[in-house]
Amino acid sequence: MSSFSESALEKKLSELSSSQQSVQTLSLWIIHHRKHSGLIVKVWHRELKKAKSNRKLTFLYLANDVIQNSKKKGPEFTKDFESVLVDACSHVARRGAFIEVISFSSSSLP
Repeated sequence: MSSFSESALEKKLSELSSSQQSVQTLSLWIIHHRKHSGLIVKVWHRELKKAKSNRKLTFLYLANDVIQNSKKKGPEFTKDFESVLVDACSHVARRGAFIEVISFSSSSLP
């Protein structure tokens, strides 16, 4: 596994796709670097807010995967994500993919 740096995480987040493999691969890398959990969550939150609306939901999928799969190794991510998840979910709900899904569904009504 590659070493941790803020710029490496930013690059990996910019390349993240909504595929299960992409989310799981980055999740494993993040969990491997859990001693940097505070910085990882800070960068994740910042990059989520900068991401295009069609990518924001993928950031939430990633957070979910990290939280679920890191529990056995320690509480770091659960604690660190706890401080930003409400704001992150509100942000995605206001500016994210949910609006696009609703718009698409409404346009197909008779």
